[in-house]
Amino acid sequence: MAIKQDNFLAYYNQFKDKIFNYFLYRIGFDKALAEDLTSEVFVKALKAFASFDENQKFQSWIYAIAHNHLINHYTRSGRATVPLEELEDFIPDASDNQFEEKYEAEQVLQVIDEMADSDRDILRFRFVDELDYREIADILCKEEGAIRTQVSRSLEKLRQKLKKIQEK
Repeated sequence: MAIKQDNFLAYYNQFKDKIFNYFLYRIGFDKALAEDLTSEVFVKALKAFASFDENQKFQSWIYAIAHNHLINHYTRSGRATVPLEELEDFIPDASDNQFEEKYEAEQVLQVIDEMADSDRDILRFRFVDELDYREIADILCKEEGAIRTQVSRSLEKLRQKLKKIQEK
């Protein structure tokens, strides 16, 4: 049993920040809530760790727990999206050299926030959480090819929306 607990502690140390960031980006950058949700996920994972198949990737397993926990959180709270105003504290202050980058980041965040939930989630998994296609497929219980297609289509939708903004 001590070996299993040592393994869990190693996984916890490796993934606690990633899971925290996963929540932070999805719950309006509320650090206290992200910390609470992160701790709740790792408590759930610890309780279920005896059943964890070590042939499986821990990252996929813990993200699946986090994803389901987030869905439950939104269901309980009745909130489905992150208001754009809450993103402002996360975006760095603009200096003379950073103004253009900040403006572009705000545009991209606003467009992503306006996208359908499935597009928004898939882009966050891939580019914010930096998960590979297989890991996303495991979390969402889909085929890897379907995830590749969904990421590609979501990126194309994002490009089209940004292009329309630039043309204005």
